[in-house]
Amino acid sequence: MPDQYTIALNLQDESFNPQDTGNYGLALVMNEYGISCCTLDFRRNKFLGLYRFNRVDSKSMGAPVNTDTSFKGFVDGVFIALPWMKNPFKQVKIAFDGKETTLVPAFLFDPGEKERYFRFNFQQDQEDMVFGDHLKPLDAWQVFAVPEFILETTSAVFPGIKVVHSSSLLIESIWINYKNRINKPHVFLHVREHLFDMMIFDGCRMTYFNTFSFQNAEDVTYYLIFVMEQLNFNPETIPLILLGHVDLEDGLCELLHKYVRNIETVRRNEAYRYSYMLNQLPPQTCFPLLNFFSCGL
Repeated sequence: MPDQYTIALNLQDESFNPQDTGNYGLALVMNEYGISCCTLDFRRNKFLGLYRFNRVDSKSMGAPVNTDTSFKGFVDGVFIALPWMKNPFKQVKIAFDGKETTLVPAFLFDPGEKERYFRFNFQQDQEDMVFGDHLKPLDAWQVFAVPEFILETTSAVFPGIKVVHSSSLLIESIWINYKNRINKPHVFLHVREHLFDMMIFDGCRMTYFNTFSFQNAEDVTYYLIFVMEQLNFNPETIPLILLGHVDLEDGLCELLHKYVRNIETVRRNEAYRYSYMLNQLPPQTCFPLLNFFSCGL
């Protein structure tokens, strides 16, 4: 029986044609707890759909949340809801949305030592597989691990597909959209489910990147101010750009405004057109996902 889920986003343009997926791109960002995906019509350079499926906690049904059979059931359920996802696409891209990554400068990186780099900072589960994304704009490698059951389920649907990390996607998305557009350090805060990524970028180079766990707005604010103090950044002057699961009107922003003067949301990539359905959403929603096809990953 397919695993249960809730639908957080289901936006699709009327011009979407499931028989025309050979001219579309499909991009997905997934982890054990959910899948986000979008469709891009390459002929019109226009995003036609954006979807988000949140997995119901299987623990409440007596099964571990990370078993391969349970995750496969969840994915099967998504494909039942969106059967056209099994159609052939012109291009398919997939990113794994995990917490544990480590950046290695390219001049130090040895492909045969990926597992050692990862184990230096994190505990590697026996069934996890370690990969590395080459971030060409930064001349660095992002090393990360993906659970085997996710890889098996993914490759069964999309044989031979390359899986990259969502943080690699985030870094390149910010670089693409802000390179040469800013000339001083900006702090980028990407809010996920109980995780947030912090990146400092000045338009030419990234000087900081890290991922934190959080439970509430106070946690996010604490880590942000702590990092800024360690780097001798003045919160009265350095701009903060928000993206992800955050809104200028929510409680997190209200708290951040007590400490940081200049706060704005990320700008949408103007190289693409967007269905009016997607234009109903704030530009920070699914920002890395909607930049996947621009990245060199």
